[in-house]
Parts: sequence; C-alpha cells; structure tokens
Amino acid sequence: MTPRSVPFTGTLVDARKAPAETLRLVSECAATLRSEGKSWADFYANAGRRKVEDGSYLGVLWISPGGDAIASVAWEVSGELGRRGGIYLAEGYQRRSVLEAFLDRLESETATELPFISWAGDVPGVPDDQFAAVFQGRGYVSVVRADMRFPKRIPLTPTASSPSVTLRNLTFSDEADIADLLFRVYADDPLERALFATTSDQREGARRGTHGLLHGEVGRWIPEASFGIFDGGRLVAQTLANELGGGLITEVGVDPSFRRRGFARRLLPFTIRALRAAGFEEPRLVVTMRNERAVRLYLSLGFEFVPGGDGRMWLNSRALGLAPATP
Repeated sequence: MTPRSVPFTGTLVDARKAPAETLRLVSECAATLRSEGKSWADFYANAGRRKVEDGSYLGVLWISPGGDAIASVAWEVSGELGRRGGIYLAEGYQRRSVLEAFLDRLESETATELPFISWAGDVPGVPDDQFAAVFQGRGYVSVVRADMRFPKRIPLTPTASSPSVTLRNLTFSDEADIADLLFRVYADDPLERALFATTSDQREGARRGTHGLLHGEVGRWIPEASFGIFDGGRLVAQTLANELGGGLITEVGVDPSFRRRGFARRLLPFTIRALRAAGFEEPRLVVTMRNERAVRLYLSLGFEFVPGGDGRMWLNSRALGLAPATP
C-alpha cells in the first residue's frame, strides 16, 4: 500500500453525539457544493439538518486532538449488502492524503460492520483526479448521473395511438407487475442495477425497490402521472413519477424484448402532461450518462441538462459483483 503522508490522529465519534459539529460540517459542505455550482447543494443541506434534528443521522466525525471535527462520513444502510456513504473534509484538510488516512481508519474501525458498497460523488474541494486515484485503487468503479428537466416553454409532442397495445395509468394494484418489469429491465445491466441494489437476489431487490417507490421511500408516488403499456395483458413498458423536490420521473423502463418500438417516447408525454396538470411545471428525471440511448431520447423530446446537476457515484466492484476499475 502506498505510504500515507498524513497519519490519523484523533478519534472517530458517532455524529449523533456531536450534533453541533455535525451541523457545522453539513453547512460547510453545502457551501462548498454551492461554490462548485452543484444544483442539489440546498437539498443536501436541508436533508442533513433534518436528520441531525430528528436523530436519524447515521455517520461519524473525525475529531482532532484539539476537539474540532475535521472530517465526516454519513451513510444509509442499503439492505443486507452494505452502506452507501458520502465524505466531507473540512476546509484546510481537503487533500488526497487526508482522505486516504480517514478511509483507512474508517475501514479498520468498522471492519465488523456492513461494508461500504458505494460512495456518493466526489469529496467537495478534493480535485477529481485525486479522488479517482483513491477509489480506483480501492476497487471502485464510477458512474456519472445527471439531472434533466423538461422546460415549461417546450410544448408536448402529440402521442400516436396504437391498437395493438393498451396504455393506461398504473395503480397500487399493479405493484407486482411493476416489480416484475423492473426486474426484467435491469436483469442484463449489472452496473445500472448496482446503483440501487439492496440484496443479491435480483428479483427480491426489484420487489423492494418498487415497494419503496410506491410507498413513500422516494417521496410521494403520483399514480396519476405513472403510466404503463400492456401487451397481451402483460406490462412491458412503464413510467413512474414521485414528488421529491418537485415532480420527479423516477422510472422509465421497457422490457428488453419490446425495445426500439417507441414505447418510452409514447409514455413520457403522458407523464409530463400529468405532472404539469398537478402543478409541476418542469418535471425532472435523472439519467445515467453511460446510457447513451436514454440520453438521446430525452434530448430529442426536449429535456435539458440542469446546470450543476451532475454527480458521480463510486461502486464497490467486489461487493457488487462488478468488473474492477481500470486506473
């Protein structure tokens, strides 16, 4: 292992036992994100404050010998597979050597707990190339995702009807069918599936993910803006929408056997129109940039990238069964 130029001195403390210092680092991190032009800085800050205030904040602080918090890590438990975390280094400590020392200590002291299966974004203030070198060296692979929005100035393209399939609103009674389609959509895409994996059982993971989308884990589900296409009574394409910081299209999926038939292009205008009718003038979605086909579709419909709305995730290749990164 490469020698570290910064030793870890100090202690790791449960963030819930130091709420004032946790809030200070949350606010400082949000300010750094704003300075970097990230559109989600305020969302991050508000979510962090709420968790500190209600006692649900999961994470630790690196407390220096002088008593100041100089780094923090927060996480969410993602099923039995492990934890999804995010790191912040305080001003004056935003460099690779400090990040390496923090990760070493964190991994050694939490070795008996669930592993970290992903890390959100880059560490604010740490140059991208330094961050990439650290996580690639630890066996992580990166995925870039970006926010897109449908501007209110863009009119909706009329949708053509097709007598061969049925298009209708989805309801809570469709939950099992939605989960089954979700499983089929991502069964052949391990990287996309790993972004939200909670269990090694792919079908069970799809069931849990669907239940979370429909029952409040990702904001309120909006069934009147969620649509499906059925062929012979079987759900083969779907759009789901939730209220999370506005109207968010949380799923656009087509069965692999029914792709390239224009089903996603047919469904999206219905969802956008319904979200606008519900008061969400500029619906959003998040796209994985490696999915070039989806990016081209959204751009052709009129979606635009949100400035500063991009973010990177680093996935633990060993824990998630992915091919390791190439430095």
